Amino acid sequence: MKRQYLLVLLSTICFGCQSKKPTPAVDKSFGKSFQEELILADSGSIISIPEGIFGFDRSISLDGISHITIKGAGKEKSILSFINQKDGAEGMLIKADNITLEDFTIQDSKGDALKLQDSKNVVIRNLKTTWTQGAKSTNGGYGIYPVACNNVLIEDCEASYASDAGIYIGQSNLVIIRNNLAHHNVAGIEIENSRDVEAYNNIAENNTGGLLIFDMPGLPQANGARVKVHHNISRNNNFENFAPEGGVVATLPPGNGMVIIAHRDVEVYENEITGYKTLGLGIISWYFTERPLDLKNGFDPYYKNVYVHDNIFKRKKAIPDLTKEFGQMVNALFFAKPQDILIDGIFDPNDPTNPLCLKDNGNELRFANLNAETAKGISDLKKLLDHKIEVFNCEQTAFEVEPATIALNAE
Repeated sequence: MKRQYLLVLLSTICFGCQSKKPTPAVDKSFGKSFQEELILADSGSIISIPEGIFGFDRSISLDGISHITIKGAGKEKSILSFINQKDGAEGMLIKADNITLEDFTIQDSKGDALKLQDSKNVVIRNLKTTWTQGAKSTNGGYGIYPVACNNVLIEDCEASYASDAGIYIGQSNLVIIRNNLAHHNVAGIEIENSRDVEAYNNIAENNTGGLLIFDMPGLPQANGARVKVHHNISRNNNFENFAPEGGVVATLPPGNGMVIIAHRDVEVYENEITGYKTLGLGIISWYFTERPLDLKNGFDPYYKNVYVHDNIFKRKKAIPDLTKEFGQMVNALFFAKPQDILIDGIFDPNDPTNPLCLKDNGNELRFANLNAETAKGISDLKKLLDHKIEVFNCEQTAFEVEPATIALNAE
């Protein structure tokens, strides 16, 4: 019997050795020819990335050549590796119009994986961005990163291990984000200072925070507006915050399903927000962040016309995060109980309209209004907070999102 057991054990070990896949070879010769192809491309070109892992020691760029398609053999098949990158702030940088990027992976870039800037009519489809060494503050900030772009579609993509946001839309207009997976980032999906954005059928899981909708001061495009977030799954977003210190997301406590800061015209509906240990949904003004306020470009620090309805909230049985000040505050105010919806209660005194409506989000919600306008510490917040969710039981003014025509054409 002992001999038979030994043979079985040896065969198991041998099988494990045989099934272990060898490390794929990295092709370092492809990089130069690929960059040359981008430089010499004519409008209308389709540039192919074959199957394989291709190593780069500097950024790839495309500047000013319109109507270009860059297409791989599949996001698990065509892989652009920047693990040995020496030069450049991004993996791939695009500054051009009428661009389609699909079916490949960008991994281990020194900075942002894929950045598109000042571009219009952009399709990003079936792409993957990641950092293969796991959660590190030295990872690039953003995975998929269109900034100051117009008419953008991001669909069927996967983003992980970004030290800021896996999928980020900044200062952009006419955007659709759909059918994507964002995991193990600090922020899963972030919409910032953007207008006419629709995000639906996405999954954000195992991030520090699932979905963020921010308006930030000091940027060329202030006051984002008309954002609809619906039919998404934000679950188990309790991952460590590995962002480098200094940015807003570095203050985000693990355990957040969704956060709205200083945004106007936001409708959040029919989402599943579950498994959070700190907060399901936080809605706060810029004042509550206690960060510098720059009012140039007419920046409005208050949230307005926010309508949250028909969502599912289900918190985790856990103590709120204690690694960040916001989580410590939640823990101190609510005696180790994670909250479903929390608002700061700081409203624009010059705007008499109701800034917020909460309707049909479940009957057993833990809701609190901090009424933080005059609070100067935890002791004040404890005195001022209330749980009167019925005050915000209303229907908000309807608004329409102007559709991204690039997405309609891609149906």
